[in-house]
Amino acid sequence: MDYYDNAYELFELVRVFIEAPIDNPDIVPTILPLVAGAVVIELYFGKHKTEELGWNTSVGNAVIWVSTGLTLYITETLTTPELYATLTLIGLGTFIGYMDFFHKWSPAVAYTVSSAGVIYTLAYILVIFVKTPVQPVGENLYGAAVFFLGTILAFKLIQGFETDQRRNQFSAGINSL
Repeated sequence: MDYYDNAYELFELVRVFIEAPIDNPDIVPTILPLVAGAVVIELYFGKHKTEELGWNTSVGNAVIWVSTGLTLYITETLTTPELYATLTLIGLGTFIGYMDFFHKWSPAVAYTVSSAGVIYTLAYILVIFVKTPVQPVGENLYGAAVFFLGTILAFKLIQGFETDQRRNQFSAGINSL
C-alpha cells in the first residue's frame, strides 16, 4: 500500500464521523447541542483571544458529559459495552466537574481537560458509537482519534482567522477620530 491508499482509507474512516448525522438522522437531537455548543464556544475564544477558559466554564463543560451520558442512558437500549461507555462518560463528567468545581487541579490541567474541543468532540464520538452501527473497534477507533485531533486543529485554524474583539474595538476607535 502506498501513501495515497493510506490517506484515502484514513479519510474514509474520518468521513464516517462527519457524515454520521446525515446517515443516521435520529441522532440529530443528541448531536445538535454538542455541535452547536462546540462551534459557539470555539468561535467565542477565537473572537476574544486574550480570554481563557475559566473555572465556571470548565465545570459547565464537564456537565456536558454527564448530560450527554444521561441522555444516552435514558433514551437508548444499550448493549453491555455501550452501557459501560455511557456510565464511564457520566462518571468522568462527574469526576472532572468535581475537580473543576473545587479547583482540585491546576488551571492548566483543568482548562485543557475541560476545553470545548475535548469535551464536545469526545461526547460526539461516543454518541456515534452508541447510536449508530459504527462499532468502537480497531480502525474505527483510529478514525475517531484522527477525527478528534482534526476537529481540534480545525477549530484552532478557524480561531486563527477570526479578528480579535479588542482589535476591532481599537480600529473602531481610530476610525471615529
